[in-house]
Amino acid sequence: MANTSFLTMFPFCSDRISAAGGLDKAYLTDAEVDPKERVIRLKVHFPALPSISDVSMLEERIAAQFDLSLCSIEASYPPPEEAVKTETAVHPGTAVKVGMPSGKLLMGRMLKQKTVPMDSLTLESGKVTIEGDVFAVASRQLAKRGSAVLSFDITDRTGSIRVTKFLREGDDQSIIDALSVGDHLTVCGDVLYSKYDDDMVLDPRGILKGKRTVRPDNAQVKRVELHLHTRFSALDALTDPAAAVQRAAYWGMPAIAVTDHGVAQAFPDMWKAGKKYGVKILYGLEAYYVNDMDGSNAVSGRSSLPVETEYVAFDTETTGLNAQTDRLTEIGACIFSGGEVIDVFNTFVNPQMHIPEEITRLTGIRDSDVENAPLEEEALRAFIAFAGDRPVVAHNAQFDMSFLGAAASRHGIRYTPVVLDTVPMSRALLPELKRHKLDIVSDHLGLPKFNHHRASDDAMVVQRIMGKFIPMLKTKGAKTIDDIGTICHSLQRTDSEKSYHMILLVKNRRGLKNLYELISQSYLKYFHRTPIIPKSLLNRYREGLIVGSACGMGELYGAVMRGES
Repeated sequence: MANTSFLTMFPFCSDRISAAGGLDKAYLTDAEVDPKERVIRLKVHFPALPSISDVSMLEERIAAQFDLSLCSIEASYPPPEEAVKTETAVHPGTAVKVGMPSGKLLMGRMLKQKTVPMDSLTLESGKVTIEGDVFAVASRQLAKRGSAVLSFDITDRTGSIRVTKFLREGDDQSIIDALSVGDHLTVCGDVLYSKYDDDMVLDPRGILKGKRTVRPDNAQVKRVELHLHTRFSALDALTDPAAAVQRAAYWGMPAIAVTDHGVAQAFPDMWKAGKKYGVKILYGLEAYYVNDMDGSNAVSGRSSLPVETEYVAFDTETTGLNAQTDRLTEIGACIFSGGEVIDVFNTFVNPQMHIPEEITRLTGIRDSDVENAPLEEEALRAFIAFAGDRPVVAHNAQFDMSFLGAAASRHGIRYTPVVLDTVPMSRALLPELKRHKLDIVSDHLGLPKFNHHRASDDAMVVQRIMGKFIPMLKTKGAKTIDDIGTICHSLQRTDSEKSYHMILLVKNRRGLKNLYELISQSYLKYFHRTPIIPKSLLNRYREGLIVGSACGMGELYGAVMRGES
């Protein structure tokens, strides 16, 4: 059966000749039949890359024709041939032959030389050949002297460079009108320093105009993109919806999702393009989601300790914002109860890395301050010993606990205290404030001025803020720490809670209708800076929708990036 024509074996598939990589020239290379299980497995060689949808159609048709429980096709096809570099110089105006870069030579001579990425260019590069797309043209005629300046900017998306040359009277200046934005060029020349541009430029010796080669997708199993933004996502993408679908079809992808931020304007364009190019469209949305149901993050963990118990107010300073790649530089804390400070703790931490200049400007902490300080593990163990099993309090505690948690994980230390956060508390108890930064809350409560962005000072401010909040919470019925979380949750508003990104994909017509309802209400009832979808609303219109975790702005991957368990 090997090398038998596919259509000789399965003539009822002849209407698919134009699809599936040229079915009229496809042939079987192997076949395995299991009569007992009614399964057939075929290996088929196609003259070109078939799409998954075409292969699936063939499998379904063969299975239906012979009443099989399963037909599977393993497709093979010739890999795309690489472009052959020319070894011969050519002259302006000559069409380039097969085996040489395709296109028309506009200027000079093209010599044998491999192209180099633009991000590798330096003033020491000398003679180079680059290939890329023109994104700006500033060529001009100099009428008084009969001369001209050729000038355009080109990029290969690793870097960019300006190509510029002075053309004297008598030189061929036709290239001035031959170039425009979007042209794909191969340029060979010398890398020089231009006093006029005050930058590195390329002095061209030869310019070839051709077409950009779109890379193929050689994967056997094609990707289905489930997170795509188009030009309808404000300030987030410039992608044309139809162009995205066209590219998906070119790469043999059977389907593609559209998930613009908070809007569905791309759906009609995606639908039309899907019909045109034979690609299934998955309609969706990247939503701004707020959890208004599962308790307040004012308290993380459970505790029946009384409200007037001992707490540890703390703060950290770090080398940056990423708990996985940045490190602690300072930990400050104080034990307090009933507004009275019982004990204080403060230590620098040697991060074993350079403290960036912008962090030094913000905190005043320099490399020299921490070079003899305890290392991360020693400082963390000292803080845990100081805090004991007391609940800890911080302003934006999620940030500080992410650094403590990441450090604990690196050294095999278990530390899972009950955590209180004064940011959601202030949102619940001080709704008149539009912003809830530490200094803003402190000023609003009439507390003394302090040295912001130093751990020990910030920790003392957190203690003073809690001293104001505890009586307010008690008047609202709080007797235990668990009550604090319940009360703050009952007072929280969707327009003041932190929103997360969430992917919503439509499964069916009911899901599409529900998605439209969610979008409408997110603008008309819950809009606050962005169109908000609360969890309570999502649960009401959950039918027919698939919920995805989105990006680093989503709850799941945000937690991963913060180093949570």
